[in-house]
Amino acid sequence: MENNTEITPKKKSFFKRLVKTILYLSATVFIICVVLVSLLFIYQEEVKQVLLGEINKHLKAEVKIDPKNIDLTIFKTFPDCSLEFKEVLMLEALKIKKRDTLLFAEKLNLHFNISDLWNKKYNIKKIKLTNSVVKPCITNTGEPNYIFWEETKKENKNDSINFNLKLIEIENCHLIYRDKVKIFKTDLLIQSLKFKGNFSDNEYDLNSKGKIVINLVKTKQKTFLKNKNCNLKIDLKVNGDNYLLQNTSVSINNMKFNLDGDFNYKDSLKKVDLNYAASDLDIETLLSLLPEDQKQKANDYKSSGVFYANGSFKYSNGKDFNLKSEFGIKNAEIIYKPTSTTAKNVNVNGNLVYSNTMSKLDLTNIFLQLNNDELKGSFSITNFANPFIRFSVDANANLENLQNFWPIDTLAKLQGSLKINSEVEGLLSDLKEQTFSTKVKVNIEATISNLEAQFKGDENIFAIENCSVTAKDREVEVKNLKLKRGNSDVVLNGKLPGIFNYLSDKTAPLIITGNLFSNYIKLEDFMMKYENSKDNSAPLIPKNIQFKLNAAILKFSYSKFEAQAITGEIEIKNQKAIVSDMKLQTMQGEAEIDAYADNSNNALDIVMQAKLKNINLRDLFFQFNNFGQTTLQEKNVKGFATAELGFSGNWSNSLEPNLNSIKSTINLTIDKGELVDFKPLLSLAKFVDVQELQKIKFSNLKSNIEIKDKTIFLPTTSIKNSALNIIFWGTHSFNNDINYHIELLISELLSKKRKNKDEEFGPVEKDPDNKRSAFILMTGTVDNPIIKYDRKGLKENIKQDLKDEKQNLKQLLKTEFGLFKKDSLPVKQREKADQKFELENPDNNKPKKTLEAKKKKEDDDDF
Repeated sequence: MENNTEITPKKKSFFKRLVKTILYLSATVFIICVVLVSLLFIYQEEVKQVLLGEINKHLKAEVKIDPKNIDLTIFKTFPDCSLEFKEVLMLEALKIKKRDTLLFAEKLNLHFNISDLWNKKYNIKKIKLTNSVVKPCITNTGEPNYIFWEETKKENKNDSINFNLKLIEIENCHLIYRDKVKIFKTDLLIQSLKFKGNFSDNEYDLNSKGKIVINLVKTKQKTFLKNKNCNLKIDLKVNGDNYLLQNTSVSINNMKFNLDGDFNYKDSLKKVDLNYAASDLDIETLLSLLPEDQKQKANDYKSSGVFYANGSFKYSNGKDFNLKSEFGIKNAEIIYKPTSTTAKNVNVNGNLVYSNTMSKLDLTNIFLQLNNDELKGSFSITNFANPFIRFSVDANANLENLQNFWPIDTLAKLQGSLKINSEVEGLLSDLKEQTFSTKVKVNIEATISNLEAQFKGDENIFAIENCSVTAKDREVEVKNLKLKRGNSDVVLNGKLPGIFNYLSDKTAPLIITGNLFSNYIKLEDFMMKYENSKDNSAPLIPKNIQFKLNAAILKFSYSKFEAQAITGEIEIKNQKAIVSDMKLQTMQGEAEIDAYADNSNNALDIVMQAKLKNINLRDLFFQFNNFGQTTLQEKNVKGFATAELGFSGNWSNSLEPNLNSIKSTINLTIDKGELVDFKPLLSLAKFVDVQELQKIKFSNLKSNIEIKDKTIFLPTTSIKNSALNIIFWGTHSFNNDINYHIELLISELLSKKRKNKDEEFGPVEKDPDNKRSAFILMTGTVDNPIIKYDRKGLKENIKQDLKDEKQNLKQLLKTEFGLFKKDSLPVKQREKADQKFELENPDNNKPKKTLEAKKKKEDDDDF
């Protein structure tokens, strides 16, 4: 019982002490809070005035803030007291009227000890910046806009405010730095950044840690970093303006660089001497640092392996800098994900030197295995401002493997074998524009076999059976290049600058000089046609074709035109083609041609001089699309033509002719000719049986024809034929408007079997000299001719007869009486129309309906 009574009082004593302790603490906290609140009310205005007064003494920039947004706080920053500024705006520290924003912050806190309220000496030991935008800048004149604080020459112990900073803290700060002199821009989002140290001391240790997003680091038009994550851990030993890195690391996208060295900073960066090292880096992390335009391509690749880098950076006097770096890749594996093609054992050693006096990049010991292929090489660039390139390649590769690993966007298909050993050096500008000039050194030995290349959208394939290429002393020579495309085949021996560029890039020029042999060339095979293309404006002579060849072609075709046994010189350049001294067999005859074609102005202009011998007329009209007219077509003519002609004209790229542009002069002879169902002649059915006009034969025709202004001009021409001997002249437009003057011998008309011929001509006297003629004028159109008596033709004939008789009289007087001896003009002899040809009987088909001329009672000239 006694033991139980002793235990109970002990429990009551413990709880009493616990309750008392809690009450004492609560009272103490309450008293402290009351004191703090009292202090705020007592000292708030005084602290504001003192701190703002001292700050304004040192400020060199204009600051705008609403007084209501300045508060003295204790509870938020306990155990420190803080003067808090909200929505602070600071303008640039420049002596100009129009100034931009230097700083805007939602909150800026200046921390000091609570005891400073009694001492009235405010030692600022911490600055915190929250949710801010900072825009430091170097102006076009080289003046900084961010020197807003003016230091006093001597520290005054009586000053009410002193900055003895131990901590600077920044949260969510958008920093945009521009140097308008060097055209440099940095855009950073500082998520968190802290600087710790005794900043008021001349010598102290500075520790920094932070997380930053690098939005952009750019100089001129070159972007170095964009959208990268950066973590900092920096330990510095500070001695005045000198900073020594002791334990420093920087991670960019998890790629860690260890740094050591020192730098000097006073208002701006004066001197830097840094060393860095990064070992055992992941290649994928390295690729993540690529610029955005190149990063997209890299996203298609997956890699594994080791990347290493180390080097140094020196900078001084605001001008001199020197970056040296050694880097490389060891035993890497790179996979192109869309095709799963893998490059193994990838090794590269690199060395970079970049300074204000020189720049150089060397890549040596380049090696990789692509399936069973091995590629070796080296590469170097000197002087980045005007790059001088030197590279070598030694490879025996399957082109399909290369295409599968590094696709060429313009190609749908690439396969074959390439064995190459090459060395090239020269300025990059010269390599682009003057590849084979004296400024560039090129040595290449290559063999290609079983190559097939097809551009995307192109219907045909470029196939090279085999060839060897050598380039030495700026001369590129191709031997035994056997090329097939579509139905065409070419064997070429000559020089082909830029052939590999052409195969990989459809816009690159194909330049060929040499000798060409072909069994068959179909020109359409080499005109780039694309599937599903509705563009009829594509050039007929491609912009990137350039060659000069001595050609021997067994067969050639373009559209309907065909030729055989072609020899001559062909030159194409800048969408212009020149054919010189070309001889060929075509249309069952022979031709000699000099021609010029210009396709550079989105149209095809042609100028041609030609000599033709025994050309089949029907083939000629067919192969040249009836020369763009419909009156006289291949079905209407037969015979063999010998001619000398000059021709010019213009066509669209869809081969639509510009009829106004067509001009031609033709010195024409036709042998064994026939006109079949030729509408203008069928209009003479009034005088001759239509069956006789359906198929007219003539042994020979000579004429000089001119074509211009969409009109064919026919001189006085005689056709001695099987149906009716005709003398005619006149014009025939491309619209089939006709103006024919026709002379028919009356004796010929009377000899033909024709109904009611007496009614047509009335009584006709005998004409033993075959001189009496009927003159006919045929106008209107081919389909609706108007036939009249030709008074003008009659007058011209009478005038010519009088002239002839005059000359005959002179000749008689000269012969009989010795007059007009000085007159040497010969007498014109008129041939008698006595040559006859038998009409070839047409087939036993029913004759076509005869064309009857319209009769008008009021027109006495109508027949």
